[in-house]
Amino acid sequence: MLIGNKPAITPPFMPIAGQIPIEFGYGSFRVKVQEEKLQEKSADSKNESLDCRISRRRRYSSSDSNSDEAAFDKLSSLTTRAWITICMLSVANLGSTSAYSCIAPFYSNEAKIKGLKSFQTGVVFGVFELIMFFVAPLFGKYIVLIGSKKMFVSGIGITGITVILFGFLNYVESSSLFFWLSIALRVLEAIGDAAFVTSSFAIGVKCFPGRIAIVVGVLETFVGLGSTAGPLLGGILYEIGGFQLPFFVLGIILLFLGLLAFFLVENMDDEITLDGKGMLGILKIPLLWIMIYAVVMSAISLSFLDPTLADHLESFKLTPSIIGSMFLLSGGIYTITAPLWSIIIDKFNCSKAIMTLGFVAVVIGMTIIGPSPLLSTEKSLGWVEVALGILGVASSALYIPTFQMSITALREFGYDESLQTYGCMSGLFQSAYSFGSFFGPTIGGLFVQWIGFQWTTTIIALLNVTFIIAIPCFYVICGKFNRSN
Repeated sequence: MLIGNKPAITPPFMPIAGQIPIEFGYGSFRVKVQEEKLQEKSADSKNESLDCRISRRRRYSSSDSNSDEAAFDKLSSLTTRAWITICMLSVANLGSTSAYSCIAPFYSNEAKIKGLKSFQTGVVFGVFELIMFFVAPLFGKYIVLIGSKKMFVSGIGITGITVILFGFLNYVESSSLFFWLSIALRVLEAIGDAAFVTSSFAIGVKCFPGRIAIVVGVLETFVGLGSTAGPLLGGILYEIGGFQLPFFVLGIILLFLGLLAFFLVENMDDEITLDGKGMLGILKIPLLWIMIYAVVMSAISLSFLDPTLADHLESFKLTPSIIGSMFLLSGGIYTITAPLWSIIIDKFNCSKAIMTLGFVAVVIGMTIIGPSPLLSTEKSLGWVEVALGILGVASSALYIPTFQMSITALREFGYDESLQTYGCMSGLFQSAYSFGSFFGPTIGGLFVQWIGFQWTTTIIALLNVTFIIAIPCFYVICGKFNRSN
């Protein structure tokens, strides 16, 4: 084909000029239009996907909140039933920890009257945490299968019944039978406690998904109140009515709370998440092990002092009431600071900083309470009081941020915001805290007998120093790994 005197040179990938337009197929104008539309759709889908990722990343930030206004809307939109549920969870945690700790002032004396040795009494106290360590993850794993509300109500009921039955042990004359019945009832109480504590944290986080730090802080405040008031209440009731009265009063209160929970606690969406990610998948996340280590050290820092502090204070010639107030010092400050840390974390998004501060505070507290032989200073009652206060602050600073940071890590690994996920995490955390509460008094007590109180506290301080060194290294390594991928 000629145009003028020159041949028409046709580009190889363009329609031929001067030809009849091809409506369909190669070289047609419609194909180009269709391609442009497809490209526009592809670009839109990419932008949409990017927007989804950005919004999800914003939504799942470590503070779990977008803005104060959005947070207010989220809280104000909660139903009255949700608020009642949180109140029930808090009061139930208060009652259970009071029932668990009420035996501290008088059980040892009753056990001596029955002919039990100190080691056997220690086993009765320690078996509770040991059973919690094994059972709590199982309840967390099967919380959806059992039902969160059913687990919560039945857990309170079992705890209340076993507490009441414990009050009849003073009628047992045989020393060995008294010991084994005490063990059996403490085991059953631990099972009930593990059931409802695990479900209470999962239900609480499910009700307030954007305020995890606040939920954990509130529940831990009531746990701390129960642990602090339990021994005092148990001692008062024991003086009024003998061995049975503390168990009868607290057991009946727990049964009443279980009845209220049956009618008032909100039913959760207990659908099973079929994402193929369970407890074993959670344990493969490296950050979770750091959080578990923080929880264990938080428990050790307080529970280690239970069997050892009184002997350490013996040289000061203090009265029993003053020694008792020293025990309440760290627990009371833990109770006060737990909600404060949760508010600070929720507002300023500083979970890592608060947790690191907690480890530094444990190092300082454990170093001066001895004091450590590395300081070459004399033991002082004033420094012991300061150290107990620091340890109370440190323990809450270690525990409160960990649950929220763990949930954030699970979201980044693709876990859903489901009751199944929250149940698994709650079970793991209760197990970790129970392990620390069992490990601290038992192994810590053995170390005190072996190398003394001062060197034992120094070792605990050094264990916390390793974390202070390890956590920056962990984030540096993870950052390099993420950039390389």
